[in-house]
Amino acid sequence: MIDLAKFEAECRRDIPLLTAMELSLVKYEDLSLRMEAPLAPNINNKGTAFGGSIASIGLFGGWAVATLAFTDHGIDNTEIVVFKNEITFERPARGHLVVKVTLDREGFTDCLEKFRAGSDERLRFNVGVDIFHDDARCATMQGLYVAWLK
Repeated sequence: MIDLAKFEAECRRDIPLLTAMELSLVKYEDLSLRMEAPLAPNINNKGTAFGGSIASIGLFGGWAVATLAFTDHGIDNTEIVVFKNEITFERPARGHLVVKVTLDREGFTDCLEKFRAGSDERLRFNVGVDIFHDDARCATMQGLYVAWLK
């Protein structure tokens, strides 16, 4: 069972930007992570969410959901990094951000099987991130991440 509060505290300790952005991890379940962040610490000069904050939230979310998923499946000795990503800003976010992060099930399952078999390869998998304000999607991120066993 994942202790999301403990994981969030460790992330805040190791990544001070998360505290500055007031990003909170709300729920992890079945290869999906929900996060939230208020507008105030992430605002730009237009009164909307700063693109850099949105990008940082998306990149962190991809890493976090993968870390949680591997840990939840008994593998806690991974290194995970973003390989490449693409963000699309669909509309301005003018308030509280709700973030939904989803790990590609097929890619994750493939990595999990290879790691359990002892693979020392650097394995790739996809993560999707959707960022909402008032139930309307404001931004999306598609990320390709790489993981390997320490």
